[in-house]
Amino acid sequence: MSRLHSIVLAVCLSLLGSMPAAAATFELGSPPVARITLPDAWSPKVTARGVEATTDDDEIYVAVRPAALASTEEAVRQALAYLLEQGVKIDASTQRQRTGEINGMEAVSLAFSGKDEDDENVEISVSVVIASPSSAVVLTYWGSKEGERTYAAELAAILQSLTRP
Repeated sequence: MSRLHSIVLAVCLSLLGSMPAAAATFELGSPPVARITLPDAWSPKVTARGVEATTDDDEIYVAVRPAALASTEEAVRQALAYLLEQGVKIDASTQRQRTGEINGMEAVSLAFSGKDEDDENVEISVSVVIASPSSAVVLTYWGSKEGERTYAAELAAILQSLTRP
């Protein structure tokens, strides 16, 4: 390969690496209470309750759903029950609670360590984000430490994309 071809190939590859990954934006609720963008590569799909996505290597799972503010406790219970149905074992002794803001919206997160169906170590969280005085968004997540490192930029972008309509 000539030096010119090598330079052109290197430039093309660097441009491809700097291009944003294709992503889809989903409105949550009817009428919408929030919207979120998930990477197309994570195969996002709309469910009866919201939207969910999983990385191709199954290292990260994310689900987002709207909930009435009055029923967020039940929504969190349902999210944790779903994880258990999927073979995720939650170590209740590792529970951590954090409060903060995501894009100007108050948020409360419960985080745990645990194991997935393959007995691999995972981190688990269920966050309630207050979208309005009457509505919230429940963000459910589980992923391996390796997955967290690999997909750190995508995970940050997902959180940054969670906004009010």
